[in-house]
Amino acid sequence: MDLIARTLGDRLIKGVRVTVWGAAFKPGTNDVRESPALALAQALQQAGGTVTIHDPQAVATAVIRNPEFDYTDDPPASLDGVDLVVLATEWPEYGQADPGVLVGRPATPLLVDCRTTLDPEPWRTAGWTVQQLGRPGK
Repeated sequence: MDLIARTLGDRLIKGVRVTVWGAAFKPGTNDVRESPALALAQALQQAGGTVTIHDPQAVATAVIRNPEFDYTDDPPASLDGVDLVVLATEWPEYGQADPGVLVGRPATPLLVDCRTTLDPEPWRTAGWTVQQLGRPGK
């Protein structure tokens, strides 16, 4: 949450539309028990953000556990009009996404990689602002 708050700068989380990529506690499963991604989504919502979640396998499980969020099965559509994208589970699908194709979808091409799994340079070259946990941002 601190990295997200720093990334947003002067903006408050209240009113921010956020897409969280990942709900499972790790890639390759639909298990959402003890999921840090869902805990982060809850903290974002409690701070006043509007949260949409995408996960390649765990949407059906997550919606049962946390019906208060919006969910989508379409990763590019999950970015439409959002203010912030948070990578919370290191699914390979997110690392293989084309940042140049996706850059026009969010209202603000702002990405926080909480798993530090993306190569930030292609994202930055495509026009995204990328912050990664434990790395200097640009």
